[in-house]
Order: sequence, then structure tokens, then C-alpha cells
Amino acid sequence: MIILNTSFHVHVSLDEQFKAWVRNIYIPEALASGKLASPRFAALMIEVQEDCVSYAVSLEAATAEDAVEWHDNIGARLRAILHQRFGEGVVFFTTYMENLSLK
Repeated sequence: MIILNTSFHVHVSLDEQFKAWVRNIYIPEALASGKLASPRFAALMIEVQEDCVSYAVSLEAATAEDAVEWHDNIGARLRAILHQRFGEGVVFFTTYMENLSLK
């Protein structure tokens, strides 16, 4: 299981619009791809930068190939929409993680 975790840093003036975009566009399109599942949307509890709020969106892919394919295709399209809509008011980075057994 591969986890794609994307951290977003959002200017406070865009906070409500950004959360609506994640809930109504980003997560539904990620799930519709059939490559990702189990979405989580969380607020970071630390202040990364003044005048910004931070969030993480985590989704799971069955394989690394599915994660890369989604990130390089559908994810790229969504990132372009994000940039067009919010400009420099939202910055982000994505981390690929492998889910490990506790044993």
C-alpha cells in the first residue's frame, strides 16, 4: 500500500475556498480515477508560516505504479487547476510513503 500525502500551505484569505475545492473537486476526482482510495483531509496543528493555515490530504494507492500514474496525470491536471485558481496563495508538496506492517 502506497500513501500519497500532499501538504498544502494556504493563505488565510483563501482558506474557505481552498477547503471547498479539496472537498468538492480534488478528493472526488482522485477517487473517480480508480487509482486512489481512503481519503483523509486534516488540518496541521502547527503554524508553518504566519498568515497561512496548513492541511494534508492523504490517499492510498494499491501500487507505486498506480500512485505515480495518478500523480503524473490526473494529479498534474488538478495541480494546474489549483495554481490557476489560487495562484501563489497555495503552495504544496507531495510525499510518497509505503505503509509498513507493525510486526
